[in-house]
Amino acid sequence: MSDQPTTTQPEEYDGQEPIEGMPTPPAAEVDVRLSQAEIDQLLAPAAVSMRDWLAGILSNEEFPEADPEQMALGMLAQILMAKTSQEALSAFDLDRAKEMCGGEPGGRSAVLEIQGARPLKSDYAEGAACYVIVQCVELATGERKQFTTGSRAVQTVIFKHIYEGWMPFRAMLEIRKERTKAGFYPINLVAVI
Repeated sequence: MSDQPTTTQPEEYDGQEPIEGMPTPPAAEVDVRLSQAEIDQLLAPAAVSMRDWLAGILSNEEFPEADPEQMALGMLAQILMAKTSQEALSAFDLDRAKEMCGGEPGGRSAVLEIQGARPLKSDYAEGAACYVIVQCVELATGERKQFTTGSRAVQTVIFKHIYEGWMPFRAMLEIRKERTKAGFYPINLVAVI
């Protein structure tokens, strides 16, 4: 005979204080999940208006400086919206669009499903006043990724898709083969056929 005490447990948890030896109720019984609308509302102070984003793409004028705490909110949103542990742990991983294309003129990324973007102030004097952190899924692997780009063309395509409600959409990043007069190889989004 065992020296362990035995406890008779009720078949269903009745909400009372836990009884010694009785397992605690599963987390599913306590609803702590936030809806997408609730997350959006909590993050609203960190959002940049569509008007400010478009002005930042089209001009070199001053883009609203993001408060470091507000910038962190965007990353925290990624964690909150994660569907797996891996997604939550990789929320701070960022690739560069150029690297996703192999870094060479004519290079292309894998097919991506673009799911969203967050504009931030750019300190790069040669381009747009803002750059974006883009959330996407690499379709071949199902891996969630984030990349940064200051490309006006990429930002404008994503802006238009968000503005029109055409999200998510599929495309590939591509480094153009032709150099601009300033010596750059622009990055574009190209349609997937």
